Amino acid sequence: MHLIVLGAGLMGVTTAYALLREGHRVTLVERASEAAAATSHANAGLIAASRALPWPTPDALGVLARALVRRDAVLRIERPWAHGFWRWGFSFLRHGTSAEYVRRSTAKLHLARAAQRALERLFAETGIDGGYARSGLLYLCRSESTRRAALERARHVETCLSAGLPGSGRMSPPLVWVSAQQVAAIEPALTGAVSCSAIVGASHAADDGQGDARRFATGLADLLAERGAVLRFGAQADGLDWTDGRVTAVRLCDGTRLPADGVVVALGPWTTLFARRIGLSMPIHPVKGYSLTVPILDPKAAPRIGGICDDTRVAWCPLDGGRRLRLTTGAVFAGWNVDHCDADFAPHRAFADALWPGLCDWGSRQIERWACLRPMTPSSLPILGAYGATNLWWNCGHGHLGWTLCALSAEVMAALVAGRDPALDADALDPVSSRWRMASATRKQAVARRGEDGRMRGARSATTEDLSNR
Repeated sequence: MHLIVLGAGLMGVTTAYALLREGHRVTLVERASEAAAATSHANAGLIAASRALPWPTPDALGVLARALVRRDAVLRIERPWAHGFWRWGFSFLRHGTSAEYVRRSTAKLHLARAAQRALERLFAETGIDGGYARSGLLYLCRSESTRRAALERARHVETCLSAGLPGSGRMSPPLVWVSAQQVAAIEPALTGAVSCSAIVGASHAADDGQGDARRFATGLADLLAERGAVLRFGAQADGLDWTDGRVTAVRLCDGTRLPADGVVVALGPWTTLFARRIGLSMPIHPVKGYSLTVPILDPKAAPRIGGICDDTRVAWCPLDGGRRLRLTTGAVFAGWNVDHCDADFAPHRAFADALWPGLCDWGSRQIERWACLRPMTPSSLPILGAYGATNLWWNCGHGHLGWTLCALSAEVMAALVAGRDPALDADALDPVSSRWRMASATRKQAVARRGEDGRMRGARSATTEDLSNR
């Protein structure tokens, strides 16, 4: 079959590769001039499988209330009037019960662990140098309150993972509390911060990893071209053509028509806008984050492993053998706005200077400041499956875990296109396995009418419940 993948971020390039490996002819369509030009361009770089927890917690109402009124909050709402926000927010609150939190946590943790193994298989198979290492991550605590929260979180993660069946892929204990002195032994670059009592301790996730997502994505795009895939950069999908309830072509903004036997939509946060263009609705809302990448003056003094500070919510990841440091934070509901100013990166610098004074070259012209949008669903789980047509698949809604989940999501897409069940432990992933049945469910749906402009007529929009509980 000739399959068209829309979007060349992490989801798009990995999906294109998985389909090409299955023997399909693949065309990758991307509006930017290169792969990983938006959400995947400067992400945190962390494969945080041990912290793959859902955003909606039993305190979901309090979280949204604080996000509305506190301007200094990491998670904040700047544009509550943005299209679709309140519908998304009410769905978010419905997922914030204690029972739902345990259910979603169990599903997401198992999904992330399986996804990390899939990503490692992909690295081994392709030989791409994406700087990946399962070197472990540190989740630092700098106060007694975050220490107590970290211990409670570790118990929750252990309980959720123990719900898996034997052989479901358990690694070593997911999160182990280590003292400040042990933190310094694990990461010598933090010795100074420990001696100044700037660190209380940390949760150490020995099996979590890190890597350069953009380097991997661009390398995989090059490999796709070498193996015969067609890469159309600078091309934007404007709509779809339909015949008898099936997609027959993708229409580009320049009027070009690309015939196809099937389409996979992997447009990150822009999935929502594309779905709207064809008369559908996806429960995805863009959430802005800020990324700062700064050269390091002395690579020998650079941190070896990445992590997250539970007090400031700043994440760090060494890149290029310690020659650069990636710092990320922020979860801002600002609609489609990706503007940024110097003040947006003040938390990044303050954090780096507190832990590694004199390490970063703040006067360098090679500092990269970046703001991107994450595609968040109210449930905090991705959408994987067919919707709107029997040959229209969706790989979207991965939120802040796109780097962690991309390889497994691509394998799921390839299986669904081929009519196979995904090669995962369905019982261990029961809370999300219903998403994969969307493909067979939609085959039974009759699409009554479609207009010549490619929009679906007379069809009900997909709500969160449609996409997660079928």
